[in-house]
Amino acid sequence: MKEKLQTKSAGFYFVVLAVIAAVVSVIRFMMWAPKHNSMDGVIIAALAAGIVLDIVLMVKDNDYVMVLSTICYSVAAVKILTDSVGSFVDAFQGINMFGDASQVNTIISIAVVMGISVLLSIIASFLKRVKE
Repeated sequence: MKEKLQTKSAGFYFVVLAVIAAVVSVIRFMMWAPKHNSMDGVIIAALAAGIVLDIVLMVKDNDYVMVLSTICYSVAAVKILTDSVGSFVDAFQGINMFGDASQVNTIISIAVVMGISVLLSIIASFLKRVKE
């Protein structure tokens, strides 16, 4: 195990951090969404696919898999924000008509963690993941 980790470079550890951020995002979203009628299978599927692709990437280094996992995380982050636009409008207008203005902080915190996984994944794609 130690020998295996010695062959890994900085990009690998960014991938690991991206997976951790994505797992936190899935857990937070799945705890929050059912209570507020916001459950979306696309978000869960995109995050799950990104996690699986990153786990595959930890075993076998491939640039295309890196791009696909970044796309999955990006889709999830954008989807939660676009699905929640009514809540943002209500928060800005000070009314409750299109969404739930009281949930904007939670939505932002979930989206920020998803955004962190996107950012970490982008950084990892520019770094070597395996030492040569």
